[in-house]
Amino acid sequence: MGNSIGIDLGTTESTVSVVEISGRRDNPMEKLRSLNIFQHDSSHNSVTNMNGLQSSIYINRETETIYVGEFAKKIYSDGHKPLQTIRSVKTRIGGESEIDVPLQNDKNDKISFDMTELSSILLKQIRDSVKQQLGSDDFEAVTITIPAGFNSDERRATIEAGHLAGFQHVNLLDEPTAVLLYFLNSENSFEFGDEFFDKNRKVLVYDIGGGTLDISIANILLDDDDFDISILGRSERMDFGGDDIDKRIASYFLEEFEKINPSISARTPEEQAVIVSRIVSHAERHKVSLSKKISSTENPKLKQRKRETVNFEIIDGLSIRDLTLNDQNLREILSDLIANNGKLLQPLINTLKKSKLQKDDIDMVILTGGSGKFYLVEETLRKFFGNTTKIVDFTEREAVSKGASIHSYNFNNHKLKKIKITDVMSDSIFIRNGRRFEKLIPHDVKAPETGTYNFKFSETTKRADIFLYYGVDAKDQHKLREIDGAFITLDKFYNKDESIQLDWEFDENRIIKIHHDGKELLSTSKQIKENKIFSTFSIK
Repeated sequence: MGNSIGIDLGTTESTVSVVEISGRRDNPMEKLRSLNIFQHDSSHNSVTNMNGLQSSIYINRETETIYVGEFAKKIYSDGHKPLQTIRSVKTRIGGESEIDVPLQNDKNDKISFDMTELSSILLKQIRDSVKQQLGSDDFEAVTITIPAGFNSDERRATIEAGHLAGFQHVNLLDEPTAVLLYFLNSENSFEFGDEFFDKNRKVLVYDIGGGTLDISIANILLDDDDFDISILGRSERMDFGGDDIDKRIASYFLEEFEKINPSISARTPEEQAVIVSRIVSHAERHKVSLSKKISSTENPKLKQRKRETVNFEIIDGLSIRDLTLNDQNLREILSDLIANNGKLLQPLINTLKKSKLQKDDIDMVILTGGSGKFYLVEETLRKFFGNTTKIVDFTEREAVSKGASIHSYNFNNHKLKKIKITDVMSDSIFIRNGRRFEKLIPHDVKAPETGTYNFKFSETTKRADIFLYYGVDAKDQHKLREIDGAFITLDKFYNKDESIQLDWEFDENRIIKIHHDGKELLSTSKQIKENKIFSTFSIK
């Protein structure tokens, strides 16, 4: 009958799920499952039993082999090949960012990779693993999730990465919406009973992953077994997550190290890269371990006694020895993050304000994302909301990819509860017209949508300079972020104060196209380039 695939392309870890239907009487939720992603483990053994793919890449140019997943993360953690290992690709996709990867023994011989190409490497490993487990690559639909704050260029780049990896039809879904879709179809929502949603409920999704923090506030009502959802507000794009917490702890490790050892600033760039990769990796490891210890007990005194003793080599036999990490000093290290105006709460407060809501208006908070497991995240949210708001721990590893699978399935089927969603963007889209910036597409537009704009000339010319930007207010021009642009040569000259009509399209994936007289002038969905990586390198 068909396989509906959902992929959570994460900053630090990626997962994939499927709704696998073989007969008309199959219950789709019973046929929803996560799939393994084949890779090499930390000992370089080829394994087929891992649910998640660490979003780490190791490029061995000498053997023309690219490793992704657990083995690549181990290479990064050891710090042996800092210039050949790459992490956190997702937060840099869509721009002009590139990474130069040199040969191990010749730093001047380099090959450049952009973030779209690197993302396609992860997606290809996922696609090949899915194909082997399902015995086919005939997928009805593939949905890849992205942060809600991704702009048009980042969305376009994600679709392009999917195509480069071999997926023919790619749909995008915002991560908080994917979580809602899975939650509302899962047994977790049954605990509250359908009657909970018989009246309007305001639900806040707090999605904190390895590199991004996404907050959405939705008004939810159960209507004839389907959910009618209006997104009231979204947080602005925020590259903040577990990686940033790790870096704070790593800075503490480094500070303690440099109290009795020379500063690493005197080291070569290669040595500094080795040191950073080792310190950050150990910071993550000890953070996770301490969090599990503290979360395992409800007794406040026992929580305070939990500790981690940190011992590892930094470089050249120089080590951190017997350094203690516990609840007390961890709170000091992260004080600026967990404070009332810190990075964990400030975007939430801003989103409430933008939605014209108070915290007491929120009926439920769904905490999700890999970093939602860190005990200080949930504690900070509970202190903010108090005891009256339900906080649901929905940090299941595959929650996002399972929601994406349901989204794929719902394109062609009707057995699951659907989300009839009225969405908003975090920012509006502006067009530059001479020195002015004017709103082209408001943040609360319902995609897909079309419209027109009168482009007025400030001088006699045969050229139209069309540039698009993301932002909140045209008065704050310095805060507007460029999406894309082009210098367009027109068929004739236009005098000052004359104008032409531009027609715009805004599709379900928030890709923008600009036309004039039936001719496409600008599209944020660029032509897919040829991917030469897979013909040059073996992906493992």
